[in-house]
Amino acid sequence: MLARGKRAPPGVAGMASSAPPPPPGTQVGPEAALAAALPWNGDLVEATTLRLAYLAAAFSATGRLVLHGERASYTLFFRRGTPEHASSSSAVDDLGVFLVAKGALEGPALAAAEQQRAATGGELVETLASMGAMNPAETFRFIQEHAVAVLARALSSEEGHAFWEPNAPLPTSAFPLGARFGLLCDAVRRLDGLTVRRRLGTRVHRVLQRVGGRIQVADLKLSALEARAVALVDGVRSAAELAAAHPPEAEVLYRIAFLLSETELAVFGAERPPPSQRPTPPPPPAATPAPTPIPTPIPVQTATPVPARQTPIPTVTATPTASAVRPEVPAATRIRIATAKTDAAAPKPDTTALRELADKLGRAEDHFRVLGVARDAPIATVKAAYFALAKQVHPDAAPASEAAETRALRADLFARVSEAWAVLSDDEKKKKYLAELEQGAAVDVAAILEAEQLFVKATVYVKTRQYDAALKALDDATKLHPDEPEFSVWRAWVDFLLASDRKARHPVAAAAIEAALKESPRCMPGYLFLGQMAKLVGELAVAERHLKRGLQLDPEHADLVRELKYLRK
Repeated sequence: MLARGKRAPPGVAGMASSAPPPPPGTQVGPEAALAAALPWNGDLVEATTLRLAYLAAAFSATGRLVLHGERASYTLFFRRGTPEHASSSSAVDDLGVFLVAKGALEGPALAAAEQQRAATGGELVETLASMGAMNPAETFRFIQEHAVAVLARALSSEEGHAFWEPNAPLPTSAFPLGARFGLLCDAVRRLDGLTVRRRLGTRVHRVLQRVGGRIQVADLKLSALEARAVALVDGVRSAAELAAAHPPEAEVLYRIAFLLSETELAVFGAERPPPSQRPTPPPPPAATPAPTPIPTPIPVQTATPVPARQTPIPTVTATPTASAVRPEVPAATRIRIATAKTDAAAPKPDTTALRELADKLGRAEDHFRVLGVARDAPIATVKAAYFALAKQVHPDAAPASEAAETRALRADLFARVSEAWAVLSDDEKKKKYLAELEQGAAVDVAAILEAEQLFVKATVYVKTRQYDAALKALDDATKLHPDEPEFSVWRAWVDFLLASDRKARHPVAAAAIEAALKESPRCMPGYLFLGQMAKLVGELAVAERHLKRGLQLDPEHADLVRELKYLRK
């Protein structure tokens, strides 16, 4: 959607779109910058992309995050901490090609839209909508899927430079991509196991301890398997020790360690010595040995003599060679030799097939798609699908000659499949999971976008003093998106302007704006409208108080500064 807090009332010029820079000579870290709506730039070594996205979510920040990574540049827009737009400079992430591949757009229509966009400027989605080349209600889910994938790739960037611009206006085609912390969890899930362990580095051997942060663990959209992994973190063992103690959950534990550390919910303490260097606990006191019973003698039986063979055996008078003398091989050694021969003769694993499966499961939107079953599939079908996949990716199915990288990939896939099975095999968990999916699917992106367009029209009507048309547009926008506080702010302002007795209408309109400001304290037009209403009814002291309230949040807000200056004259 469009950015909030950047639309001016009638007769007022456009407002500033960024917070003031820090004083010269000061060094502001990413935490302070995002908390105070200040610009920041630095290397991704100082703050990872995941940490920056987490800080934006934790501080409910609005602005633009630009990432210049090793392979591509990404631009992410946040509104109140929620990612609402993601774009990439990589040709692989081209939205038009993606829509054509999904069958949501025809190739000739894309070519025409690109040609028109090159001539007039603007965004591809806007151009396609204006040309009537796509149905927004049918295409938005593909646009959202593409944006979420680009966001995940952006958050996986490890090297490069980042720039944060607070309060940057959002593209007109922006819309919420999902739950803010749920998207962070999804980005971590998309990282392969080797990448997670590499990024943890030596920290996997340090004590993993949960701590209180800016958010709660409950704020993260964890799966049941991930929640169980969090419960295993005891503040005594390292991530490596936890993984060794719980092999089936090893990959999930490493991911949880990485996720909790990036979201300030866990810290790494002292390094744990390797098992060989840890003090061995004293052995328990030896018990008094019981008297050894005297075995009962076994009677010796005389073997019955075997009659001599009738056919004489020819005598061989040759000196035995070294090869003919076969020393007795212990049984354990024979087993190891046989196993080695079997492994050497086994065919090499099909790494390509595992990687294709990993790519497929990584694109799966939910547990049902992971197992490849319908949401109403009976438990027998779900079970059969799980066992078929588990048999293919189970770590025990790997031959000894399999490379370490392929083994890690296999373990990663098995953890993903097991997570889906853990949820869908339990009736209660499956019911709750379905409810969460339905709740997420209930967001009508098309309605939100249409409401935003109506809101833009309403602001234009207000600026041109067409208050009746503005009121109707605001009412229609509120019906489509009733949870937007700024719609209420502007409607109260228009209602006040239309009132025949503004002094009598003032308390009602002011109360409506105050209620909206409780939900969205940084909605700057609210303070401006409160000040202007108080000024128009002659309450100059009240008007000054409201304007100063807004300036406490944004001291450089152009409209508030100008209005306060005129008020004092």
